Amino acid sequence: MQALARPRACVYAGGTDLLVALTARQPWTAGISELVDIKHLDAAKGIAALRDSLRIGALVTADELASSAIVRREASALAEAAAVTSAPALSRRGTVGGNIVTPHPAGDVVTALLALDATAEVLEDGATSERPLADFMTSRSRKPSRGRLIVAVTIRNCRLSAFEKFGPRAAFSRSIVSACVTVLDGTVRVALGGLSSRPFLAAKTAAAAAEGHPLKAALMEECRPPFDGRAPVSYRLALADALVGKALLRARRS
Repeated sequence: MQALARPRACVYAGGTDLLVALTARQPWTAGISELVDIKHLDAAKGIAALRDSLRIGALVTADELASSAIVRREASALAEAAAVTSAPALSRRGTVGGNIVTPHPAGDVVTALLALDATAEVLEDGATSERPLADFMTSRSRKPSRGRLIVAVTIRNCRLSAFEKFGPRAAFSRSIVSACVTVLDGTVRVALGGLSSRPFLAAKTAAAAAEGHPLKAALMEECRPPFDGRAPVSYRLALADALVGKALLRARRS
């Protein structure tokens, strides 16, 4: 943690987004001149079954999530998201922690984690604390925080869940829009990717979906699609409407 506290240091694990961003000199990498390799941190490895939840280390890769029998059984939406998040070579390197902290509108794994009511285990100033993962997604900063390390996430077991995405290809490409729907304790939760600066929980959309109401008004109120040239706002909102409906139907049938 002493190394991470240095002002120009940044965590390095899978590096699938970070190294590309550094090469392209993307704004969120400004000031980074030192990488701190955490790949041997045991506390951030592995998937463990708890009483009614799963603890997933920040170093767990998308490939490990997609192939995990317990994740497929207890949180199928997360396995689905991990299976289509990127090409196989990248899925074997890209980590849960990296998907959380990379400041991008769409992150398939983190979208599923939000819908699964994830909490983050954070190491900061020598102490460990737990915080709702949604707190990290609502941060106004586009730069990764210095001196703070996400060690793991814990998700609720949820067999009523489904993930849907739309991109240039059905899999292996960055989502234009993604949607994850879960039904936890009878409550519908919806998380969306590609419709704001970061993936987010869409509470009003979830309420409308649960009541069987049209989603258009809720989506227009909650979403702030990025102007990135990949798709117009109206198209993204129409995609979100369709994907949430499809995911909800699949989740309820799970």
